[in-house]
Amino acid sequence: MKKMIVGLMVVALLATSGLALAQGWGRGPGYGPGSGPAYGPGPGPMGAWGAGLNLTAEQQQKMQALRQSHFNEMAPLREKMINKQAELRTLWAQPEPNLAQIREKQVELNALRDQMQEKQNLNRLEMRNLLTPEQKAQLGSAISQGYGPGYGKRGGFGPGRGMGIAGCPRW
Repeated sequence: MKKMIVGLMVVALLATSGLALAQGWGRGPGYGPGSGPAYGPGPGPMGAWGAGLNLTAEQQQKMQALRQSHFNEMAPLREKMINKQAELRTLWAQPEPNLAQIREKQVELNALRDQMQEKQNLNRLEMRNLLTPEQKAQLGSAISQGYGPGYGKRGGFGPGRGMGIAGCPRW
């Protein structure tokens, strides 16, 4: 009798764990597509807030071209960033980590981050310059209400996807 109960419990455990794993990896609530204004992927070429600005077809086309150009320009920097992060992990994995080498690698990583941030800021400004004064005012109003470039309302991980990459799921 005890063997049968244990057997049923094992089967139930395997069945429920299988269902949990079938759901796939996820970050939890707030990381999915939202309705909040953001600079990431969304209904319009400028992200979720682009839909609320009633962009013209010409604006959408220019913004999509800017977005693609920015994506292509950032690709080598992202690749360098991934490589530097791997190098830093390798340095930390040493039995006796060398603090000077770790600091040097961290300086390189920070320089890459700064470079990427500058390019992102310039891209946002270029996209913003395509807006009419009315659209800029509407965008300014949305930002002042707590929606802005990044992760959504009030800087948290709420509505809006943030600075994502088109076609890249959840990242």
